[in-house]
Amino acid sequence: MMKSILSDRKKIIVNVLLGIGLLTAAWSNGYAQRDTLVFDVGHGQNPAIAAGYNELFGGNHNTLFSVHDGRLDAAVLRGKAALVIFSPRNEFQPAEIAAVTNYLKGGGSLLLIFDEERRTPLSQTRINELIVPFGLELTGDTPVRHNCGAVAEKGDVCSAAWELPYSGGRSVKGGTVISRVYDDGDYIHSAYTNTPNGGKIIVMSDGMAGLLLGRPDGVRFSGTGPADSSYWGKDSEAFIREIVAFLLK
Repeated sequence: MMKSILSDRKKIIVNVLLGIGLLTAAWSNGYAQRDTLVFDVGHGQNPAIAAGYNELFGGNHNTLFSVHDGRLDAAVLRGKAALVIFSPRNEFQPAEIAAVTNYLKGGGSLLLIFDEERRTPLSQTRINELIVPFGLELTGDTPVRHNCGAVAEKGDVCSAAWELPYSGGRSVKGGTVISRVYDDGDYIHSAYTNTPNGGKIIVMSDGMAGLLLGRPDGVRFSGTGPADSSYWGKDSEAFIREIVAFLLK
């Protein structure tokens, strides 16, 4: 009888150790370490962009963009590594602004990619209400020339100076500069700030780099619009990869 009990106990111990081994293997493969980012499409955005980001980061099992088509609240944001808001067109309701603000104050992170007024209306979306409390602000449209481009600076975020597309957008006030518009005037293409509890906010004032536009054969100031322009700014993909990596660091 005693031998039987000891034998059963040994089986239990072996099974527990096997279970721990399987969990450890899963953790090392990234399943338990996955960073899930909420990709908001509930404010007039194109959900195909979120699909493109999952494809772009598909080789990295630790990064998943979870599409959310609805109101933002504490339950949606709880436990998520970051929130991505890409070119919204519709208003963020006061309750949503409060939920995102609390999420950011609690250590959450935000990547906000905006654009010029005809694509992303500033006052209508109320987007500045999300970022002004953290020392960042989007301006009105900048008077820059078509297809002028932007340049990312080597520094905290970028491992190299990247060439980026920019052709009609805004500027960012506040924070630490990541990239500047490559034209007359001190216009900021993107900037970031750290939040008090370990999160980050990155704001981009134009959506072209976020859409991975720009070509190796792009020519600055060429064309008059999307149909006849060879957009300058060949490094969008490398830039976005480093933006997301920094956001999750």
